[in-house]
Amino acid sequence: MNINKTPNKYPLLLTMLLPLTLLTACGGSSSQAGTKSGSKSPAVSTEPSWIKDQFHPSANFFAQCEAPRVGRSPITGKAYPDKQGSELLEKHWQRAFTNETYLWYKEVIDKNPKDFNLIDYFAQLKTTAVTDSGRDKDQFHWLQPTSEVEELTQLGVSYGYGISFDRQSSTPPRQWIVQNLTPDTQAFNSGISRGSKLLEVDGVDFVNSDNQTDIDTISNAIFSNVEGETHTFKFIDNNDIEYQVELQTAAITGVPLQIAKTIDTPQGKTGYLLLNSFYNSIVEKDLFDSLTAFAEQGVNELIVDLRYNGGGYLALSSQLAYMVAGNVATAGKVYETRVYNDKIANERTPFYNKTLDIRRLIGGDTLLAAGQTLPTLNLNRVYVLTTGSSCSASESFMNSLIGIDIEVIQIGTTTCGKPYGFVSEDNCGSTYFTIQFKGENEAGFGDYADGLIPVTLPEAGKLAQVQGCPISEDYRHDLGDEQEVLLAGALYYQTNNDCPEVVTNSTIRMSSTTEKSIFSVEKSKLKGNSPLQDAIIRDVYFDQYSHIKTGDQNDN
Repeated sequence: MNINKTPNKYPLLLTMLLPLTLLTACGGSSSQAGTKSGSKSPAVSTEPSWIKDQFHPSANFFAQCEAPRVGRSPITGKAYPDKQGSELLEKHWQRAFTNETYLWYKEVIDKNPKDFNLIDYFAQLKTTAVTDSGRDKDQFHWLQPTSEVEELTQLGVSYGYGISFDRQSSTPPRQWIVQNLTPDTQAFNSGISRGSKLLEVDGVDFVNSDNQTDIDTISNAIFSNVEGETHTFKFIDNNDIEYQVELQTAAITGVPLQIAKTIDTPQGKTGYLLLNSFYNSIVEKDLFDSLTAFAEQGVNELIVDLRYNGGGYLALSSQLAYMVAGNVATAGKVYETRVYNDKIANERTPFYNKTLDIRRLIGGDTLLAAGQTLPTLNLNRVYVLTTGSSCSASESFMNSLIGIDIEVIQIGTTTCGKPYGFVSEDNCGSTYFTIQFKGENEAGFGDYADGLIPVTLPEAGKLAQVQGCPISEDYRHDLGDEQEVLLAGALYYQTNNDCPEVVTNSTIRMSSTTEKSIFSVEKSKLKGNSPLQDAIIRDVYFDQYSHIKTGDQNDN
């Protein structure tokens, strides 16, 4: 089957893409399957049989549900295609869909669906291979209620307070540290400081409570989606001063480009971008304006802070890479090739050299007219600040520049390791996430499932190792402050061509998202997805805009 041409119900994906084409949901009617009564002959079972390594098309089993939905989605308005079926038919759909689209389908051991329940059967429909570090090669495989996915991806708004935490431990003794605050939110304006540790939630001991009543209180407050609901939070700041704030749950509009400024250095003007996501389509104009200003000001070095950037539209990361490297370096080069299994043709994403007006293409108002030539800095080197929360399109930005011989200096910790993508599918009220491709740069490299790793001296042949400085965040300074440890490390390297000596704060236990599973115990103990899991879901959503051919690419 060609998953690139077939409309999908909720085309969500790893963010690694965008020539741009809207994939729409399938509609349909529901019907009731029954058995004839009064027949003298025994009823003939319509349930499918399992023969090892023999497969029927997934379409044969689609939307035949044990508990079919009726009517329309309250979020999308689309009619449910469900009809009466069974759990066994749903599992046969899982099996066939995996065989058709899963990147490593040849590594899946075919087992009898009757031996598993629905969730456990899908959980084992994946490769059992591990990476060099011992992590599962496939860490991005799960199913989730379609209603939850629709709320996250279709409504376009998330609820919260505007606080981003480093969730260093979500089981007692818990440790959550404030890592960033969204501008113009209650949290931003209430005096919460970066580096503060969460102590109490609505009077409950956040650090040590372990009974279910307290956990429910904490979860209901932190993950509240009831607009206007009031909760109290107690913190202790970097100076060991405790303070309490009262916040109301609100619709939070992200600020993808939080800081764009220039820094005067002995080497000249250095541009600094704190870019928190490629999700929000307004960032196309923000980056266009900022890079135009940098070019006019004669910026000759650039630091791109992607430490909390979980991905988004691949086209936006492609545009940014073009603006960094310029026309000569990118001419005729591929930004990224999507490599599918041997049943599906590969696809190529170019370096975009003109504006795309992505906001209009996804159904919004024009913010930046399409077809304008992008500004360029024509740099042969760029500094990128990373953590384990740097994922997907952020990693593609780095890997794709490395693929055309632009020097990338990585400052921070290892990225999340997500060179893979999905075209997710909704069936019977569950949305399935299963890896269907990986992204490769111009040089053909995309094997960084353990992340892109900053090292002072990369080993020969270890292409996931990137020249740079392994430095952990210490949360002692505000983002954008020239004394902040990652930014200071990049500025030091720029001057000395070497890494600084960093003394970490012993009161903060440094950790990386890549050190623990994204489906850790925190999800079972505290309600709500992890930030990385939400980022993956959004990534998958954005690939529905990955097939429109705009012509605005650098083929010269």
